[in-house]
Amino acid sequence: MNSKIKITTTQTEYKGKSIFERAAEELMIQETFDNGVGEDKIETSLYGDVLIDGNTFLVKYEEEAEGMGGVFTEIKFDINKPKEISISRTGALETFMYFDEGKRHICVYNTGIMPFEICIYSKMVDNRLMTHGYLEILYLIEIKGACAQKTVFKMEVEKI
Repeated sequence: MNSKIKITTTQTEYKGKSIFERAAEELMIQETFDNGVGEDKIETSLYGDVLIDGNTFLVKYEEEAEGMGGVFTEIKFDINKPKEISISRTGALETFMYFDEGKRHICVYNTGIMPFEICIYSKMVDNRLMTHGYLEILYLIEIKGACAQKTVFKMEVEKI
């Protein structure tokens, strides 16, 4: 079914601490992520498809953000495990990211020039895509040698 999709991504850079240090602090003292420096916010509205195939819920769309032309994104999860989300991108840029609340995963991002590993620590997954057309993921992402970034990914899906 064709759907209107609104995506908001907000990234905040953390200076001086790796994702592993942040994740350890987060687990021990339950602080918030509201102490980052500099914020970059991107909002996109586009059209895509929402499908249910057996136990798999799938959202598919073509990226429209600057520099992302020709990149296709699939967000999917098992309807019995809504807090475990995968996001894969194919085309000019390729990546596979896996979000599982409270867990850390190593993923690969391929720029077309060379692939590199990214580490994702999923703090919160609020998946109400099946009931309210809403998904929010709060996570830390780190590329070796770079500062960690807090990312808030929000998606709203409206049937048309």
